[in-house]
Amino acid sequence: TEEESMTGWGKSSFANRGMAFEQMLDYTNKLYEQQGVAVINKRPTPVKILGRNARGMINGYLEKPSTVDYDGTYAGRSIVFEAKSTKELTRFPLDNVHEHQVEYLAKCHGCGAISFMLIEFAKHQTVYLLPYEVLAQYWRRAKVGGRGTKSIPLQDFDVYAYHVSPGRVPVDYLAVVNQIWNIGGVAV
Repeated sequence: TEEESMTGWGKSSFANRGMAFEQMLDYTNKLYEQQGVAVINKRPTPVKILGRNARGMINGYLEKPSTVDYDGTYAGRSIVFEAKSTKELTRFPLDNVHEHQVEYLAKCHGCGAISFMLIEFAKHQTVYLLPYEVLAQYWRRAKVGGRGTKSIPLQDFDVYAYHVSPGRVPVDYLAVVNQIWNIGGVAV
């Protein structure tokens, strides 16, 4: 089906799962917008293009650190989130997250935005919404250091994060946003 090909779930392999997850979120956001529920945009990565080499490949570099993957508006509120996919079975390594991303989520959270991470455990085909406040606690603990502080165990997601199920869209994260932030928006 179109949804299976767009989401990467159906018959697709686990190759390029991060890209498949991003495509699934882009498709979800397109559906949210078409249904008048939310406008969520994928933020482009700022790249400085230097030119093409002899084989026609583009040469360039990241001009500056990006903020987060997605931002937009839902139910009159600003919403910002970073999306990550991991092939790990039992943990989410915090080195998948960059300092500037956490700082941006913190700034937006401080200004009243709905801030979170969507994390896909690709081999389990499971997606969690991790609120910024929870991420911040693990991030601070990782900065202090010590054994076992550089990742979030999968079992902690079952306690401190929220499972995101497919609904009428492939990754119905706004249904979870409604639940956490007690928003009266129309879930799809």
